[in-house]
Amino acid sequence: MPFLRTLAWAAGAAVLLSAPAQAQEEQPQPTPTQRFKLGPQDGCYRYIGDAVQFVGRFKAGSYIGISMITIGPDGLPTPAADEQRTPAMDLPEWKSSSPYSWFGPTPRTQEFSIMFSPRSAWGSSAIVTICGRQSPPES
Repeated sequence: MPFLRTLAWAAGAAVLLSAPAQAQEEQPQPTPTQRFKLGPQDGCYRYIGDAVQFVGRFKAGSYIGISMITIGPDGLPTPAADEQRTPAMDLPEWKSSSPYSWFGPTPRTQEFSIMFSPRSAWGSSAIVTICGRQSPPES
């Protein structure tokens, strides 16, 4: 009988000790994604909400302008000078005097992802505007 108790105790301890290791091995949650299409009238998409990654299709040679304004805890837009998040794309940045962050030109027609960093600010509300155009923005 003492042998069975010892064996049961050892098995229970092994289960308890392995639980934290299993919790650490869990896969991270997928990044919330917002799919979008540019509007036919002005070539822009506007969004207010908590999405952290935007996915949309752009034609080859497109330039993509992105603006983000965080909505503070008071429900008001953060002043542009206090904005902590910046857009990021897998395209070169295009310098412009515009208040938008510009990227492009796109090398081919395909879907592109737009993310914002730092990631620690993901999930907080923001006003996002994404515009596309076929000519370079003003430098």
